[in-house]
Amino acid sequence: MAENEEIQDLQEETWEERSLNLLRDSKIDQDFTEAKARKKGCKKHRMRWMKRPMAIPEVILELQDEDFRETALRCLSTFLLEKREEDPDNYYRTGYLLYDSCSTMAILLQEVVTFFRMMVDGSLSVRASKRLANVLTLFQCIAANRETRQKFFKSFVPNFLVPLILFDAPLEVFENVRAVALSVIGILCQAREPKIIQWAVESDMVEVCRISIEIGNELSKVIGMHILEALLQEDSGISYICSPMCDHLLMGLMKTWERLVNLLAVDQDFSPRLLFHIIRCYVLLCNHTRGFSIVAENLPDPIINGSFCDITEEFPIIGSLLEQLLLTIGKFDDCFLASLSDDLLLH
Repeated sequence: MAENEEIQDLQEETWEERSLNLLRDSKIDQDFTEAKARKKGCKKHRMRWMKRPMAIPEVILELQDEDFRETALRCLSTFLLEKREEDPDNYYRTGYLLYDSCSTMAILLQEVVTFFRMMVDGSLSVRASKRLANVLTLFQCIAANRETRQKFFKSFVPNFLVPLILFDAPLEVFENVRAVALSVIGILCQAREPKIIQWAVESDMVEVCRISIEIGNELSKVIGMHILEALLQEDSGISYICSPMCDHLLMGLMKTWERLVNLLAVDQDFSPRLLFHIIRCYVLLCNHTRGFSIVAENLPDPIINGSFCDITEEFPIIGSLLEQLLLTIGKFDDCFLASLSDDLLLH
């Protein structure tokens, strides 16, 4: 039993390496993960993806041959996962080679469309899901490259990932595929380039993220929150989300976050980092006049009544952010009085 739990922990961390950890602002999430691992008594897993460097152009050419394509995808993916930290120059160079090499993007898109057919006819398999995850890893590299990022989103290839994000599959491994697909959008949005933010709002990525937060696993929820934070930190993004014509989007987010906050109040060990990102989104919304009003009127009771006292003591960074939110909306005294009354009841 213990061995199975350890294997599961390693698998979860591997998928985080392939998705969340590629986002620029994910250091705080890694800190939360390490704290959770220490609580469980687990050691941080270090994975070596490859034993030796590869001739990338040669492997990219092997994508042209269907017989070698699956192996080539796996080799490229593992190479990128190792090199993104050890050799960032080669990582970004590979993104350029992938995007500008002959027919490579068409082949990768064909892989996605083939997976769509499996989604429709119910023939999804673990092998197919892992193969698609390798394709998405190549898209991550292209999205991270400054020279190819603009071309990538203008080609609307990232829009083909939306059905993957919204699909509710019975396979457990698909949840991690959803997370990797979301991370491609996250890498694009974290650049916070005005044209990319405009593309994201016009492509309804706010609603896509909201649904992924509703139906996805904890990893998908956190990556979805990262994307929303990136949009809320840009003037065009927060103006769009808080505009009266998008009232359904904002209220939908508020209801989704409220359900999660109520869940986290009951099970505070489920995901402290998810609570951190929800509170951060509330704080960011308060930078907009209409967003401030909506947050003040719809803040969940557990945020105000001191339900998270224990978790804020364990993670002071959450406590600081919560205090900032409550001071901003003028509810800090209410929270203090609620906590004080609880202490009096205990004594």
